[in-house]
Amino acid sequence: MFAAPKTPKLNVSNAITKIGLALAVNIASWLALSYSSTNNAQAINIKSTNNELVKQGNLLSPSTRVNSPIANRPSSSFDGRISATLIDSRDRFWVGTWQGLIQLDPRTGRAISSISLPNSTVTALLEDNRGYFWVGTTSGLYQISPNSGKIENIAIQLSSSRILSLAMDRAGFIWVGTDQGITRISPYNAETYARMPNIPGTAANVMQVDHAGNIWVGTLDGLFKLNPGTAKITARIPFVSGQIVQALAVDPSGKIWAGTPRNVIEINPKTNKAIARVNPVTGRDIVALASDKTGELWIGMRDGLVLANTYNGEITSFINNLPNSSVLNLLISDREVWIGTSGGLGKINAKLKTSQIPNATATVVYTIQK
Repeated sequence: MFAAPKTPKLNVSNAITKIGLALAVNIASWLALSYSSTNNAQAINIKSTNNELVKQGNLLSPSTRVNSPIANRPSSSFDGRISATLIDSRDRFWVGTWQGLIQLDPRTGRAISSISLPNSTVTALLEDNRGYFWVGTTSGLYQISPNSGKIENIAIQLSSSRILSLAMDRAGFIWVGTDQGITRISPYNAETYARMPNIPGTAANVMQVDHAGNIWVGTLDGLFKLNPGTAKITARIPFVSGQIVQALAVDPSGKIWAGTPRNVIEINPKTNKAIARVNPVTGRDIVALASDKTGELWIGMRDGLVLANTYNGEITSFINNLPNSSVLNLLISDREVWIGTSGGLGKINAKLKTSQIPNATATVVYTIQK
């Protein structure tokens, strides 16, 4: 059932602790908890490049062009930690892992190709309006041509080189969330157009664009709404203040859903007020959210995946047969929910029949054995 939220008391003494949780919230969520049993999928060996990367502090020089061709040889070293997923404009399926960016055949789970990166730990993945990929890693942001595998641009004027989240506004600008604020950059040359290093909560854990074009940003200290045209914060959500927000979703009606280490909270984007919370998942660590066309909410946790009825807040299904119980990200495309976990990739029908809901079972698409 839903419950109306109560305003939490902020504890100033916990501020240092929250900053210390940045790695735990944003980076440790991709640590391998365990590996599942293997299937017949093959991995791809990420080829090294002969181009030497020139570093300036923690950032890479924009003059460095890395010619990294798409690899084509299988390897047993492929990492099963699926930290990001993307279906591009040509319907190709990509997964970001701790060992790079891989194209998979979604029907068979076989790796088709991979793209080499100077830093292979992928933390965020986005396709822009021209079909180029923006790949966030733990040590930089790269614009990549998915056809050639070449790095076209390297963003260097960011608030930090540790990328946590990516979003694209209606004008096509790329918003880069880091552990030290947000930067807006050009999709053509990665030039910086706006910097917001001093956002509330410091780290931009997650970003989501709503139906009106606003950008919602979840941080170590709550949730705020951003006007992308002015690069100004237009609202902070009172009830969510003081909480770590690490997952966001927008449902078909436009409502915002925020996931924290303790709950899922519903927010009205017009009033900027929290409406309710999903009681059955209270105390669970929420790391991923996705809303399907019917408005049902898929809730990914450190210990499983559930389906919630957003009208009454009830959990209608606990999903069985995940590649790993630790869910890292969710992606809904057409009739499928793609489930990235710390031990592989799974999928499940987004439109379950009534008879299927009580014992809903995912299909393991890709998993490897350590």
